[in-house]
Amino acid sequence: MPLLELHSLVKHYPVRAGWLTRQWARAVDGVDLTVSAGETVGLVGESGCGKTTLARCVLRIVEPTSGEVIFDGDDLLRLDPVLLRARRRELAIVYQNPYTSLSPRLRVRDLVGEPLVTHTKMRGKALTDRVAEDLEAVGLSAAHLGRRARELSGGQAQRVAIARALALRPRLVVLDEPTSSLDVSVQAQILNLLVGLQRSLGLTYLFISHNLDVVQHVADRIAVMYLGQIVELGPVETIFAAPKHPYTLALLASTPVPDPDRRKPAVALEGGVPSSISPPSGCRFHPRCPWAQARCREEAPALRPMGQGHIAACHFAESVSETP
Repeated sequence: MPLLELHSLVKHYPVRAGWLTRQWARAVDGVDLTVSAGETVGLVGESGCGKTTLARCVLRIVEPTSGEVIFDGDDLLRLDPVLLRARRRELAIVYQNPYTSLSPRLRVRDLVGEPLVTHTKMRGKALTDRVAEDLEAVGLSAAHLGRRARELSGGQAQRVAIARALALRPRLVVLDEPTSSLDVSVQAQILNLLVGLQRSLGLTYLFISHNLDVVQHVADRIAVMYLGQIVELGPVETIFAAPKHPYTLALLASTPVPDPDRRKPAVALEGGVPSSISPPSGCRFHPRCPWAQARCREEAPALRPMGQGHIAACHFAESVSETP
């Protein structure tokens, strides 16, 4: 049984259009997804496609409009507050910018120790020793215990954020663009740290990113989101070698490749991302798709199997290639 299952997950935000009317921004619009224990699923797509909203719905940081979030057999959306509090110990998140997720007023000892104070009876020397142990696990020393977040470099601050997320030994960790605000050299260090921690602690990751190179390095499977929906999902090797959705192909083609002989031809997309308030009829990608036909404007494609755990929502997935 998967550790995490999302069934028809929906999150719509109200948008006031006038004095008497209200419209809805469809941030997440019917997502089905599973994540197995010990697996890393990468969630990719352009800014505004719904990645972060989906992650916050999983953790109930925001309340979904409808759907199910099944974690280890329990629907988190229907748990009473006492049981939900117990489950929260098994869930954690690392945000994009550590300087906004860590209070500048608190010292590292308090930042990392806060989850332990909230959820356990650990106090005093035992708490300090545990925090020092967690800092060592992320590559920092006990010398950082008394420092504040503003006194740390970006890489050090993100290591503190990771230590805090892992303080309660969670089973599922949501990583929301955890390296995008860091220098390239530091990004590699943090990614290697996350991979090592996953192996040593048996963690499960939902890894959100717009950087496909980063996701390729850490993920087992990739889910591609567009306008609040998953349009392609499959093993990382398959997605990179043989994408079946035009949007995935465009994302891969836009990724910089330092070797001129390995560069892929650009996929020309027309226009910009449509509004989530009034998404296009049929396939939501059809206004920008070089392969679009009349059927795409009228009929929304369902996710269908492409073989070996690979699914895509495109009427013409079998004919998608680098040249339309």
